[in-house]
Amino acid sequence: MNTFLNTGNIINFVLILLSLSVSVWCIYRWKRGSKRRKFYFVGIALSVLVIALCVRGIYNIFQHCDLYNKIIRPTKSYYLNELTLSPEECREDFEEIMDIVQENYASLAHHKHIDLAKLNEAYKEEVSRVKDAEQYGLLLLQYFSALKNMHTYPFFSRYQSGVYAVSRNDSVWISRCLNKSVDLQRKDLIIAIDGMPTADYIKKEMGITPASTDVARKKTAAINIFASYTDTCKRVTVQRGDSVFDVLLPLFKEEEMIAALKKQANATDSSRIYLPPSVAPKISSLLAKILKEYGDIGYIRIRDFDPGSVEDFCRQMKGEFKCPYLILNLQGNLGGIKGNVMDIAPYLISKPITIGNAIVKSDTAKCYKGKLFVLTDGLTSSGAESLVAILKEQPNVIVIGHRTAGDCGSTAFNFKTSHGIEFKLATEPPFLLPDGVTWSEGQGIAPDIEAEENLPWEEKNAFSIAIDLITKK
Repeated sequence: MNTFLNTGNIINFVLILLSLSVSVWCIYRWKRGSKRRKFYFVGIALSVLVIALCVRGIYNIFQHCDLYNKIIRPTKSYYLNELTLSPEECREDFEEIMDIVQENYASLAHHKHIDLAKLNEAYKEEVSRVKDAEQYGLLLLQYFSALKNMHTYPFFSRYQSGVYAVSRNDSVWISRCLNKSVDLQRKDLIIAIDGMPTADYIKKEMGITPASTDVARKKTAAINIFASYTDTCKRVTVQRGDSVFDVLLPLFKEEEMIAALKKQANATDSSRIYLPPSVAPKISSLLAKILKEYGDIGYIRIRDFDPGSVEDFCRQMKGEFKCPYLILNLQGNLGGIKGNVMDIAPYLISKPITIGNAIVKSDTAKCYKGKLFVLTDGLTSSGAESLVAILKEQPNVIVIGHRTAGDCGSTAFNFKTSHGIEFKLATEPPFLLPDGVTWSEGQGIAPDIEAEENLPWEEKNAFSIAIDLITKK
């Protein structure tokens, strides 16, 4: 990419110099009254045209380079103990970060009532006292968390445990434990982490957790309770029935954890044993039987909007769109590629919708025309949240669950400092969603029907509410 860019610019600069030389020569000959004055005039005009095209080419190359660096270029994530900046380099690096944030985040900060100058000054003072790069990394996590946007964070890696959590209020339970070498089971209640009560530990972790609302920040901190940016072992205090005991939980780099779990499961495909930190609620066996019993209820789950999600949706809709009732599960969907959201939306709407500066039109020949029930939770975010905003304004849609995470995307770009620190930063000011009341960032989309906060093994949830609404009609 760099070689291509350098070559393109060099060629353009050479052509500009040659064109300037030709135009100067033509002007000189033209002024001397040569008989071929028309020929020299054409030469001057062509030289000016070539110069204009080359300037345009240089501009396009720089635009392409900027786009590549902000969106396409693969980012590199570091563990905090891998950072090698000196205290002086940390200070220089933060000055650079502050300039980038000021230039790109000011409108969002103003909307969120964040005094960016005051925030920068406070953290600049903190950075001036750092003794090593790891301490600086922790400060960056706090700084980006203080910007209050889920698409704004540094690219730092966390040690993982292979243990996944679910939460309600200030309590956390084990939802799944893939590491069979530790004595942790589904439904275990977590009393404390490293001797700190769970509620206090969540509150502490919220200080380094990116999110656009406090509710989403708390939920995200809670489900990531078994991961860490710095620790490679946690002491977990567990309550199981009447017993309370401690478990030492080892944490690994992601690649190490996947390798260990593959060996443990004797698996050849890591996708069989690796799950993302947020696991969307599954349908209980009882509700699955209900779906089978009522043949007129369709069900589609969209886990994300990553590559392949459109194709997966289309495969599901072929059978499910025949049903007069359809349940669309967007719980735990953290978003993905915006284009994929816009490709799926036309199949689910009957009238065009404007969201931001985009107009989404219905595919009237193929769109779903039955009653649509959309399930959401506090982790439904980014592109998934945009889809909820689009669907909520359709006459045949009912949204059931919890308020979404509060960030429909914010047009985030990737940045890299001269010292190698990489981060994602939201750049787009919030806009009103199609309902004309809710902002695209910082609020979240309220459901039409609020569901009680439940745990995966509890039957009463958004799905069961949808089933009840359908079967009682």
